[in-house]
Amino acid sequence: MVCLEQFIKETNAAATAEQVYLLFEKALKELGFDRFCYSLITDHPSLGLEAGHGVMRNYSEDWMKHYSGKGYEKIDPVPKYCFATNKPFTWEWVVNSLELSNDEKKVMNEAREAKLYNGIAVPMYGINGEMAGIGIASSSGGADTDKDTLCKIRALCFQFHLAYTEKEAEAVAEAERLCRVTLTDREKEILLWAAEGKSDPAIAEIIGISYPTVRYHMNNIFKKFNANERSFAIVKAIRHGLILPSFVSDIPTPIRLVR
Repeated sequence: MVCLEQFIKETNAAATAEQVYLLFEKALKELGFDRFCYSLITDHPSLGLEAGHGVMRNYSEDWMKHYSGKGYEKIDPVPKYCFATNKPFTWEWVVNSLELSNDEKKVMNEAREAKLYNGIAVPMYGINGEMAGIGIASSSGGADTDKDTLCKIRALCFQFHLAYTEKEAEAVAEAERLCRVTLTDREKEILLWAAEGKSDPAIAEIIGISYPTVRYHMNNIFKKFNANERSFAIVKAIRHGLILPSFVSDIPTPIRLVR
């Protein structure tokens, strides 16, 4: 049984959006739902993201390609109805209660053929009219969709949405900060050798400077990348194109004269 308090605690403590996603996936499975699709129904300027279907999901790739290829995001009645309510609702209710066009009925029928059963939709509203939605389903069927379950799923979805967007916003801010990071020639040189697995004493010997000087530059690198160890700093530098490790072999190793 899902513990909402534990889910809130764990998602708040998650380090990345991916960790939040995995915790949400696990919680839904405990309720009998092994498929979900998280979409941004409107643009999200607060995150720097445009509207998009399936930002995070574990729906089958076959269904996602079919859905996108047919342009179903434009005629799917589920996200359309999200604009008319702030409460969770079942796909079955949409089929039985709304006057659907033949195209809309086709979308719903094909969803069932893709083994998306017991469908639930949860609309979520944010600042400045931003809107997201989560579609949830079971690939085997038999999951509960009673009022209590809908309320529990709604609580899980809102916590997921808050935690996930918070981590995404942090990632966007970090990426923007790193884009402004610059390295001196000496810092690049030290990081390149570090990327080759050289220790600080070895780097000092290779480039002909003292060990304390290497440590001084490495500490400055850590501060720039908000990192506390070299492998993390190296990964960030490579990811943002500040160093290219393949070029290390082109750096001539100084010849040390033994006296």
